[in-house]
Amino acid sequence: MKRWSWTALVAAGCLVGCGIGGSLPGAGGETSVTNPDGSVTLPDIPSEGDSGKPSTPEAFTTLWPLTKGSTWTYRITDPSKGVFEKRVEILGEQGIPDTTMTGTAVLSTQPNKEEMSWQVERNGTVLRLREEDRKQGKLEQVKTWNPATIKSLAREQTQGWSYTSNIRELTYTTVDKTSEDKEKSYVWSVTAVNQTITTPAGTFTNAVRVERKRGDKLKPDDDRVYWLVPGIGKVREEGERLEELVAHDVKKP
Repeated sequence: MKRWSWTALVAAGCLVGCGIGGSLPGAGGETSVTNPDGSVTLPDIPSEGDSGKPSTPEAFTTLWPLTKGSTWTYRITDPSKGVFEKRVEILGEQGIPDTTMTGTAVLSTQPNKEEMSWQVERNGTVLRLREEDRKQGKLEQVKTWNPATIKSLAREQTQGWSYTSNIRELTYTTVDKTSEDKEKSYVWSVTAVNQTITTPAGTFTNAVRVERKRGDKLKPDDDRVYWLVPGIGKVREEGERLEELVAHDVKKP
């Protein structure tokens, strides 16, 4: 069977209506947790303790660039899957499937998996609204959130900044057509600034250390630690596995 790339799939999707989203055949509304009007709630992230940066940072200052054409390559060290690489690419603004909204499409490619997510920036925070996982070009799983879940910080915050995110997460599995509906809580916090961190891509001296912990304490191994660098994005992630930046090409707006 021919293996489709995400770029080809996206192009094909645009033929039937780019910018307005779409639904999976036979989904019947069970693949998303949108509001009655087709929107997804975007939480109001508090600005207390921020550094006074603009609410929509430029690509060379943001901690999570979303400019079209930007790419990152990470070396993944996974306890169960070994060492491999992941490539992340910003595809640009698109309609978010099963919603009336648009967001920035982000493609993540691993050796045996492709993941597409739709993200938006709000009040210096990047929010994720939908995620689709494919293997060998076949859609296997869809995750949606309402309110939208935090993906990362876009604007630098002062050390000690913290925010608790309470979300509803719906996971739809295409193989057996089942849905899992969960309430989750995450606590995001800035635990250090101006950190020096060394990766295969080089040494960075101005990294922001961000922690994400489960506020509901139901899954402690779901905790994550990120090092984010202005104008570059994530350079290191620790948690379930280790991700280290190998190369990057961030485009200006």
